[in-house]
Amino acid sequence: MKKIIAFQLINTLLFGQLFGQSLFNNNGADIHIKDGAFMIVKTNSLANNAGLINNEGTVVVEGNIFNASNIAASGDTISLTGNWENNNSYNGVNSWVEMNGGNQLITGTAVTTFNNLSLKGGNSTKRQTLNATTSGTLELNDAELATDVNEMWVSNANTGAITRVNGFVSSIIGGNLSRSTNSTATYLYPIGSPSYVNPPSLFRPVEFAPTASAANVYGAMVVKGNATNDGFDVSLVDDELCRVNPIFYHRFYHSTGSDAITSKMFFDPSTDGDWTDQAHWDSPNRWNYINTATAGNSLGFSTISVSGVNDFSPEHFALARKKFTVNAGPDVEVNIGESTTFNPTNTAGTVSSFLWTPPIALSCDNCEKPDAAPTETTTYTLTVTDDAGCSALDALVVSVSTPELLVPTAFSPNGDGVNERFRALNQNIDRYNLQVYNRWGEKVFETNVPGDGWDGVFKGVQQELGVYVWTCQYQLKGQTKLNLVKGNVTLMR
Repeated sequence: MKKIIAFQLINTLLFGQLFGQSLFNNNGADIHIKDGAFMIVKTNSLANNAGLINNEGTVVVEGNIFNASNIAASGDTISLTGNWENNNSYNGVNSWVEMNGGNQLITGTAVTTFNNLSLKGGNSTKRQTLNATTSGTLELNDAELATDVNEMWVSNANTGAITRVNGFVSSIIGGNLSRSTNSTATYLYPIGSPSYVNPPSLFRPVEFAPTASAANVYGAMVVKGNATNDGFDVSLVDDELCRVNPIFYHRFYHSTGSDAITSKMFFDPSTDGDWTDQAHWDSPNRWNYINTATAGNSLGFSTISVSGVNDFSPEHFALARKKFTVNAGPDVEVNIGESTTFNPTNTAGTVSSFLWTPPIALSCDNCEKPDAAPTETTTYTLTVTDDAGCSALDALVVSVSTPELLVPTAFSPNGDGVNERFRALNQNIDRYNLQVYNRWGEKVFETNVPGDGWDGVFKGVQQELGVYVWTCQYQLKGQTKLNLVKGNVTLMR
């Protein structure tokens, strides 16, 4: 077979000048581009219909590359601005393929295993029509790699095998970015939703940290929109969950290996809402709480991490909020006319509102700790709502009693500071008239002031020890009835 040795740089440029080729066709030759040499196809495409193209230098194609035979690249770079179409054999060894165009395809009938793939051309989209593999480094730069329903597998288990500036990998259901792992380090999946499906694209990466250093392959993709629209109703949750993220959800895959991972999801609280947990769509067809979550921050996002994720079937995962609890406090007993202050507790992260019902006899019904002074036994219910719209409630009972007038049967005004005055001891008296009489029926004391009492003195003289008669009219706070009671009290010293 005829063998063509590639020209050095000056001869390559002359080739373009002398022959003015705009379309390069190889129909059976072996073409070798040696180390340091350049091959440039100006303004059009390279078609390797038959034969071999072996690149050790630099091939620049200002159009498509079509391979129906064999392209080998033991080093350096193949650069193209058009589509990459591989229908036969490509062996990249230690080389780079640079896709420098605006919007390009990775297509053909044969899966391409790139060694190093660099996506350039600024804010552009490179779209796959079949699966592809990168065995070295995947440079996303600022481009979107749209796998569609296909897989981009980065088989290099180094955590730095994917690099980016603002680039990301998007997929539609069935496709994903997958990575080989062989350590317990953290692997970034820079994934977003396709820019051509429900634009604009939503960049929401994930990170996986395997629990063992064995060989595993994990995959991930993100779906923008409410999971309910895809048949995974976000209102169907287990007893531990309150809400599931309606903005986006993920699909996680585990195609090789058996080790669990720590899954870290990224979100923007200002646009996505604030989330505290992760959920997995599982039996019996609902979102289920996974495990205790840890909050953090990374890459300008808030993050939620959950360890021990080992069930990837089905593959649907989402951010979620766990239910919180409310304790309105213990039941309370008060006398009519007295008040009590509620002191509830809750486990919500950020409370949006408090609501006490009924609002009867409360100092406020929308605060956390109101004062309550009911005139009859009342059950109060506290509803707490957090910033995600989750609510929890609890109730307490305020039992109201109507006591008799509390008065001592004796008092001793002897200066020791104990029981010095004869008076009513109730703290909830609204109206009050106390009168005391000696045994001859002479009134020795009278007051209308609640809390005031007789000190055993009448007209400046300490009275004799003995028994005295008293009467009292009183009305307790919260009541309308005026009561009249009588009794005896013993003066002692």
